[in-house]
Amino acid sequence: MDFKHFKPDRFGKSVRFFNLIFILFFLAGCKNTGALPPTPFPDGYLPTVVALTAAALPSPTLATQAPTATLTSTSTPSPIPSITSTLPPTSAPSLPLPAVRILSPGEMSKVISPIVLKSYIRPGADGKITVELLGEDGRLLARDIFYQYTIFTEGTYVKLEIPFETRAAAEIGRLQISTEDDLGRPLEIFSTRLLLLSIGKDDLNRGNNAYPRAVFFYPKAEAEISDGILPVIGEMQAYNDTPVIIELLDEDGKTLGLRTLSLPAGIREKFETTIEYKVSEPVSARLVIRQADKGFEGRVYLHSQIVILNP
Repeated sequence: MDFKHFKPDRFGKSVRFFNLIFILFFLAGCKNTGALPPTPFPDGYLPTVVALTAAALPSPTLATQAPTATLTSTSTPSPIPSITSTLPPTSAPSLPLPAVRILSPGEMSKVISPIVLKSYIRPGADGKITVELLGEDGRLLARDIFYQYTIFTEGTYVKLEIPFETRAAAEIGRLQISTEDDLGRPLEIFSTRLLLLSIGKDDLNRGNNAYPRAVFFYPKAEAEISDGILPVIGEMQAYNDTPVIIELLDEDGKTLGLRTLSLPAGIREKFETTIEYKVSEPVSARLVIRQADKGFEGRVYLHSQIVILNP
């Protein structure tokens, strides 16, 4: 077979020569720059591998950031229960201690002479206190006026012997304690009925006046009132079925206004009323609630406080 001979290609040899030189220079450059060997992962997958590896390792940074994550989760807090929903219902206004408390003898105790009175009394002006014993016909059986001071709101403790004489073997008597202000107006009167014996022995009932028989919820003491009308809110346990009187007394003891109430005997009853008054200048008036005795002369009970009346 005949072979065909070709002429040498000088141009191709030149190109191959220059390509070889170029490859040598390229390999030398890679060696100098510290090029990394090829990785077994596809292009663009290496960052993903790094991220997954970091996520799989425990990280103290994440642990320190846990409180921050908790705070972020409470950015929309659940409603907090109302404090008032856990409190008991509001009770009625608290009652003050009565100005006069008879500890012994209690209502309708059987007593012989002398009566031994044990009580707490809030004195009137200059410490004055008046204790009286009345017979069933209204006659005065005994009276004791004395002065005793105290700084305590519950009053001063008084123990007093009260001698008496009766016209019969037994009769109903009224033991009463009263105080006055510096103008002679009545502050307080408190009474209890007793069975007075000429002979025998004491048979005492316990006193039962831990709460005041009457109290004003409105107005408060020393409150200023204007426009000629005084609203009055309070409660009272009436002694009997006689009218309960609420009145305003000026500094001379004259009546500036009056209201009559009908309250059931022996039952603690709330009341709301108004009293009309007329003054031309501010007046320090005494607001009084009182009730007369039934079968005895005079007042069986009285309670009062100061109010300021403006035109």
